[in-house]
Amino acid sequence: MWRYLFVSSCVVALTLAASSDVSYFPNSCDKLQHIFHLTKDLPTGQHCPQSIAKLRNTIYLLYDVNPPEGFNLRRDVYIRLAVFVRQLASREPFQNIRLVLPPWRRLYHWKSSHLEQHSLPWELFFDVESMRRYAPVLDFPEFLEEIAQFGLQEPPYVQVQKVFQLLNFEDMFEQGVFHEKFQFEHDCRKEQYLHGYLLQQPMLLDNDFACVRYQGSVNLLERVLRHELKNNTAPMANDVKVYAILNAEIVLHDQWGDREFWRARRSMRFAEPLQAIAEEYRERILKSDKAIERIQRPPMWESEREYQQALGGDYLAVHFRRGDFVHWRQKSTPTLKSAATQIRAQLQLLNLTTVYIATDTTAMELTNLKAYLQRIRVRRFTPESLTQKALIKDGGLAIVDQIICAHARHFMGTFESTFTYRIYEEREILGFPQHTTFNTLCKYATLEDCEKNSVWSIVY
Repeated sequence: MWRYLFVSSCVVALTLAASSDVSYFPNSCDKLQHIFHLTKDLPTGQHCPQSIAKLRNTIYLLYDVNPPEGFNLRRDVYIRLAVFVRQLASREPFQNIRLVLPPWRRLYHWKSSHLEQHSLPWELFFDVESMRRYAPVLDFPEFLEEIAQFGLQEPPYVQVQKVFQLLNFEDMFEQGVFHEKFQFEHDCRKEQYLHGYLLQQPMLLDNDFACVRYQGSVNLLERVLRHELKNNTAPMANDVKVYAILNAEIVLHDQWGDREFWRARRSMRFAEPLQAIAEEYRERILKSDKAIERIQRPPMWESEREYQQALGGDYLAVHFRRGDFVHWRQKSTPTLKSAATQIRAQLQLLNLTTVYIATDTTAMELTNLKAYLQRIRVRRFTPESLTQKALIKDGGLAIVDQIICAHARHFMGTFESTFTYRIYEEREILGFPQHTTFNTLCKYATLEDCEKNSVWSIVY
């Protein structure tokens, strides 16, 4: 796939150079050529192709997240940066800033070793056009295609002018007080920090590497970027630049849970093929009928309004996190028998007979769980074929799970699980009453000493 992108990027650049029908605007390609070490085939002199001229002053902001972090935390990091970039784009000199979505690597929870799960674009999982209506974002292949219009150094390479490796301060509290601050480190050895996935992309070349101690909200990044722009003495310092932020999870939300957070979250609609798979499964297996579920889902997220009348399908949905939680979260993770007892009790309250379970448990544990749930219809999504599984990947399977859980009559989640949090958010957007959403499986079937997740309401 990436070889194809390499070739297509070069073809785009050469086609622009060779075409006699291209419109040219004043903008020095000679200086751009100096900055990016461009190929000799680009037009030079005082004019550039119109497609390049309109990209003048563009700042491409790439980012990456600590490799062990999972799919659902990475979605939250995106929201932090999307809100930041949207606001930053209203100020000089950032009007042409673009947030570049990092390609997905094989994550810890993506266990299917037979699947190719490297360098996956966001469009495989999300509706990028919907996201773009909130913030100026580019999927990674789109970025390569756009930057290729300037021409690329063979074979080709994209020059990253500055890489900011974010680090935590050793002492986050000065005299017990948390202050927002950043500090450039003088002793910074690049080879210590190149474990992330972004800079392992073979088409990226980093020119300059800086370690930055960082403590504070995402808006502090503006000061970091302005510091770099002020100290940038390269020719054409006001023209196209490519920056990368590593360990972006270190930056905090500016205002978590406010209107802009929810606007960014609502824009993150799932890819249409995944929605279609989930809908077909709900109709065929769970006997759901969209016509009577009263769920809010207008064609565009901008049309969503405050609403809490959703009914959902005739089934209970449960996210039962096992995996590493069994060992590291023993105080809050229920046993199979305890979870089954709580599921049975909730089904009786709802007068339902079907439970849909999203879980990372083993096949043996799932069999044992079903044994505790006799005379109850236990359902779990599995791809209908190896072809479908290869198309949607493990990430797509997780999203289908979330869509099905989000449309249930009632939902029960796992304490402090980001997978559960994302389902909570989706149900808030779809318009479910909160008492049907913000529920947590307890450690004990008696519900004593039960640790519960917080409730956070959607804001319009």
